[in-house]
Amino acid sequence: MSKLNVLITGSSGMVGQSLQQYIAQYNLRHKNTKNSSPNYYFLTREDCDLTDKVKLREIFKKLKVNFVIHLAAKVGGLYMNMKYNVEMFMENMKINMNVIELCHEFNVNRGVFCLSSCIFPPEPKSFPMKEEYICDSPPHPSNEGYAYSKRMLYIMCKHYNQQYGRDYICVSPVNLYGAYDNFDINNSHLIPGIIHKMYLTKYQEGEYKKDTYEVLGTGKAQRQFLFAMDFACIIFKILWNKDIDKKNMLINICSDKEYTIKQVVQLIAFNLDYDIHNIVYNNKYSDGCIKKTVSNKLFRKFFPDHKFIPLENGLDATISWFEKNYNKPRFRK
Repeated sequence: MSKLNVLITGSSGMVGQSLQQYIAQYNLRHKNTKNSSPNYYFLTREDCDLTDKVKLREIFKKLKVNFVIHLAAKVGGLYMNMKYNVEMFMENMKINMNVIELCHEFNVNRGVFCLSSCIFPPEPKSFPMKEEYICDSPPHPSNEGYAYSKRMLYIMCKHYNQQYGRDYICVSPVNLYGAYDNFDINNSHLIPGIIHKMYLTKYQEGEYKKDTYEVLGTGKAQRQFLFAMDFACIIFKILWNKDIDKKNMLINICSDKEYTIKQVVQLIAFNLDYDIHNIVYNNKYSDGCIKKTVSNKLFRKFFPDHKFIPLENGLDATISWFEKNYNKPRFRK
């Protein structure tokens, strides 16, 4: 009997790298089943531009894909999203349409597709937000392009499930962080951006030779966070959990804990041994959504015993990885 083939897009990113590590560790723990374990193909942008449907079709055909984990996306932080809404929408729409159309063309009946909690309405009818709130009203205007492209991915999966009987499962993680994140000063998400800028301020490098570390915004906004290795583990389990199907096709992935930006900044400062009295908040800048709390009730229905890695532990691992890899080209920006 031939092995099953699983295609993972976005494999050079933080979640893709974490998933590779998780699967490698899983296979080591299950050596006796190695002959029956699936083949996992980790696709990067160097392998294929996902906006090129012709080339992507060749890969689907060559690999004889049975399952897909779709992680690839054009992403950026708050201010990048605000500046490039058109590019964020158009490129992500092309990527998502190509992937899902080829899944259907090659009869891939099951897949996991990554969304984001940022696509939920900024002023929902109640907190925490349940999965069914996703399209109640427009997303926050700061990231409309990215958010609508992800909402459309959800709609595509929903209707392929309804019309063609597919099991395309959408997972919506809260703010992700971890090793292999994008630490680019200008385009990173919240946690990697804070880590990198505070590191430079502490060691007085370049334009960050300052007496204080400046946080853009008031620090009052609240966020939930998810360690990338936690998410990788959950994606893997969802893919192979047959109890999760089109009837539960959208699942929020998060713990019950929530933090203000100020609390996160202080945790990072503690880890980097940076004096919190030198931190200032610039309230001339937008906080984005003040609150984006989502519910994990459905997730807990399927994974009641999952223990999330605490933010303190995750930050410790992330900062340790950042410091070990800092002199590599990807960080010298």
